[in-house]
Amino acid sequence: MRRYIVLGVLSFAVFAGFAGARLKIHTQDNHFVYLADSFLNGQVELTRKPHHGNDWASYERMKLKGESANQHGAEVKGFFTRRKGKPNEFRTLQGENLTIPKKDRGERKTHHYVSFPPGPAVLMMPFVAAVGYGTNDVLFTILFASINAVLFFILLCRFREDGYTDRDDKQLLWFTALFIFGTAHFWCGVMGRVWFTALIIGVTFHLLYIYFALNARRPLLAGLCLAVAFSSRASLVFAASFFYWQLLRPKGDEDTGEDRWRKAALFSAPCLVIGLTLLYYNQVRFANPLEFGHTYLAGGSLARIRDFGLFHAEFLNRNLTAAFTLLPRFTDSAPFIQFSKHGMSIFLTTPALIWLLWPKESNAMHRPLWIATACVGVPLLFYQNTGWEQFSYRFILDVLPYLVLLLVAGARPMTRTFKTLIIVGILINALGAATFQRAGMGSLYGHHMTEEPKR
Repeated sequence: MRRYIVLGVLSFAVFAGFAGARLKIHTQDNHFVYLADSFLNGQVELTRKPHHGNDWASYERMKLKGESANQHGAEVKGFFTRRKGKPNEFRTLQGENLTIPKKDRGERKTHHYVSFPPGPAVLMMPFVAAVGYGTNDVLFTILFASINAVLFFILLCRFREDGYTDRDDKQLLWFTALFIFGTAHFWCGVMGRVWFTALIIGVTFHLLYIYFALNARRPLLAGLCLAVAFSSRASLVFAASFFYWQLLRPKGDEDTGEDRWRKAALFSAPCLVIGLTLLYYNQVRFANPLEFGHTYLAGGSLARIRDFGLFHAEFLNRNLTAAFTLLPRFTDSAPFIQFSKHGMSIFLTTPALIWLLWPKESNAMHRPLWIATACVGVPLLFYQNTGWEQFSYRFILDVLPYLVLLLVAGARPMTRTFKTLIIVGILINALGAATFQRAGMGSLYGHHMTEEPKR
């Protein structure tokens, strides 16, 4: 227990040190605080109008008059598509495109929502109840980032107890340092702000899920933790593949068919309960159980979402570039280097991941880890957003636990070269934690792609 406390306290000190002045006050992107306050007031629509326009979901409720009212009813909900040459095109929540000229537009009201899954807001509710809108989302995020250090080390110890590695505690600490400080987890952990808070909390419950899901040992707790994880990051619903694969392919013959059905039911129950609750939450807000609200970002005016949806092959090339090949640019003037706001290759910011391509050994855990990585990670490559704005490819956090566990299981020795790669990754991500979104550091960051999308 003592070493866990020390690990957590030291991690908190590092995160707090890099957060610095950010700890003094909440960020401007404290969407979850707004949502927590709405929940405390018993509603899903925001109780306070957003103080800026970045990444809030909204649509209009409009009464019709004239010919539009006769044809389509007295009231519609949706947004004007703002397509070129179609100033009167209005898309309803049901996806129907109407033509509503100005003369037929009556009373209008805009409804505001938080588009992100509500898990972090639910966790914030006790703090918002006590402090209100002054709740510090930076401190909240740092607390969970520090907990992740402890949880990952505990997970590695369980991984060893189950026979998937024979590495000693010192090596496990190196891998913990890699996970917490040598990846996007470092700079995301000091940010606060809705996008990064969701990722960090998603990691917390993802780690708990994997811990309980190893060898399908604790199905009920695994299901509960996964449900909280995908309530923070919707993509993590696909992490269920990690549990189900192990259940269908048990380690030995000790599980009977009846035992597998029991474990499947225990695991699935909390996922179904919370999953159906989230679907109902979406239905109440947007008349679509599968719509979290991203379609209505910027009032539905984002052309790429309007024209292609949230997932499409159109976005694949951009996401592959952001994740694997995007590099900084060197310039002729100070500061002589510029990072893209779309991020950097994961192999540059976390060079130790290169070792995934050459494992020394493989064991029974390699297949379920890679399957889970693919199930969670591949859909993100078709997503409408690269992660902009970011220091490095932040969506890697959704698959990072599996990737580092694969490094651990790969049995490559902890050589001086490998330790050097870990240290390089820590230094690079420390640069991100120190400079990204900091006052006076704007010259370090540019676009580096032909399009400049919003989040």
